[in-house]
Amino acid sequence: MFCFISKLGFFVTLISAIVIAMISSPSTAILSFLPMKDAAATTILSKRWKPLCISQLILNMEDKPFPDPSTFRKFFNSFITARDNTLPILSFHLKCRHSRCSQNDINHFVYTAVQQRVQNLTVDLSLYSKTTSPTFVLTTKTLTVLKLKRLTLDQVPQVHLPLLKVLHLKSVTFIYYEHFLKLFYGSPILEELETKDLSLKKNNYGGLKVVLSLSNLSREKVSDNLIEYDWFHNANHLRIRQVSIYSAKLVS
Repeated sequence: MFCFISKLGFFVTLISAIVIAMISSPSTAILSFLPMKDAAATTILSKRWKPLCISQLILNMEDKPFPDPSTFRKFFNSFITARDNTLPILSFHLKCRHSRCSQNDINHFVYTAVQQRVQNLTVDLSLYSKTTSPTFVLTTKTLTVLKLKRLTLDQVPQVHLPLLKVLHLKSVTFIYYEHFLKLFYGSPILEELETKDLSLKKNNYGGLKVVLSLSNLSREKVSDNLIEYDWFHNANHLRIRQVSIYSAKLVS
């Protein structure tokens, strides 16, 4: 019996050592794959996890585990307050698909990431959301990856994304075609583009022929008539899904 307990103790010690070894660095990568509420919950297991949790460089904020927008907001604010604000946020994935966060909440969440020099930004909203993208996102000089889903770009006064290499747009609505074009004019080193279900609120497109020089673009996956396919003459990988000439153009 004593031998069994000794062996059991050995294995427990061994597993603990492995976990501690993981905590010292690889665990931060493990935590980065979790929604922040789940990552924060790991601090209950051990005090060792707390400094790792609040020093994460990759943040996945999702509203699904929270009963309402207010609770989600309070969690976000308490987490950011506890976090070392000298650390950058390399990647920020905001997913509000259930609680229908307010425009002010979205602006606050994204602005916090921008202030921490975010490089990879994803904003994924509810299908029924009427939220608009904060305009300051389009002048965030540190962004290398930008993914926008289910929102509206109603004001595009300026686009300055000098480091942006990856742009994904899904179910994004623009007011004017010119706003859509500004994204490309303001992203001079764009390498990868994915678009799906784009739309215009005001049909001033009129089949206007626009020629863009996207010399660095090498990977595209597009399914929208707002895109001119001759923009992609440098593409190494191009996927096109044919759509009706009347689709993805105008919304009421």
